[in-house]
Amino acid sequence: MRRMASLFLLLLAASPLQAATMTLAEYQAALTRIRSFLETGNVDGARAEGKTLAGNDIDSPNGRFKADSTLLAEVAAAKPRDLGVESRIDATLASLRRVAPSKRIAVDAALMQRLQREQAVQELRRGGAIHGVKAEAPLLTQIGDAIVNAARWVGKEIVKFVDWLSRFWPDSETKTRLKKPAASSGMRWTIGALVALIILVLGVLAFEVIRRSRKAAPGQVEESAPLGSSRDDDPLSRGANEWERYAAQLAAAGRTREAIRAWYNAVLVTLYGANVLQFRKGRTNWEYVAALHPEIAWRPRFIHLTRRFEEEWYGSDQSSADALDECGAAARHIVDAVRRAKKEAA
Repeated sequence: MRRMASLFLLLLAASPLQAATMTLAEYQAALTRIRSFLETGNVDGARAEGKTLAGNDIDSPNGRFKADSTLLAEVAAAKPRDLGVESRIDATLASLRRVAPSKRIAVDAALMQRLQREQAVQELRRGGAIHGVKAEAPLLTQIGDAIVNAARWVGKEIVKFVDWLSRFWPDSETKTRLKKPAASSGMRWTIGALVALIILVLGVLAFEVIRRSRKAAPGQVEESAPLGSSRDDDPLSRGANEWERYAAQLAAAGRTREAIRAWYNAVLVTLYGANVLQFRKGRTNWEYVAALHPEIAWRPRFIHLTRRFEEEWYGSDQSSADALDECGAAARHIVDAVRRAKKEAA
């Protein structure tokens, strides 16, 4: 089977000499026939139909592009009732059906410059304070601080209480006039006993709080899900770095399917900013794949990422964490490769 796929790729390399031009409707009809052949088990018919598409130019409302050589290679190596190839054809047809005539628009140079500035990572400034979330002190430290503050408050209140009582005590002239001994010693003992009782109660309460806190299980931290908006449908609504941060927020909130889309948008914006791809309204993802130069090292990874993104976004209601990890790793690889090549060129 691998030999057959290699032979088909050689035929594709030689096919530009016999390349023909097809309309978008004819291309869709040919892919539909290949899909029907595979579904009925007619592998030979599917391969023959795929050979007729090899190297052909497709004239679409948004411009001309080449027939998907990677898809045709999979058709050449397909087995009867190959669900993987059938799903790939379904995703391609779904993308082609969304193609709508649109006017060519000029590239917004100011927007491209803004995206490039947002992607540039600024160096950290020397000095200054780092503002962020203030870390909470351990529970025992908080309890100890609370006890110290409570003891200080109690001490101040006791001093105020003693000062208030002292106003009712007789002074020396009054003692001489009344010739009665003052009962100051009894009052002092009463105040001392009251202070000791308050300290004892505070100690018991502190011991009880510490004992219960050690037995209690730590609670789980809940995170609020980030709110979505109409900006999520437009890749140019955010810079690449902002899309990456947004993907991390969506993943933390459990919205893996939307996080995969955010990662894919981060890749598209990175390619726009590096002038690897030219943004055109209405262009499909597979048209962007066809526009990439075949010698680009990360082009196969971008093809795989596009296939996985369309499977998760258009083919399922929920995405798994493994799918998110796979798409996120592929997106990071492409973004890092493009930024590294751009930095070396500068």
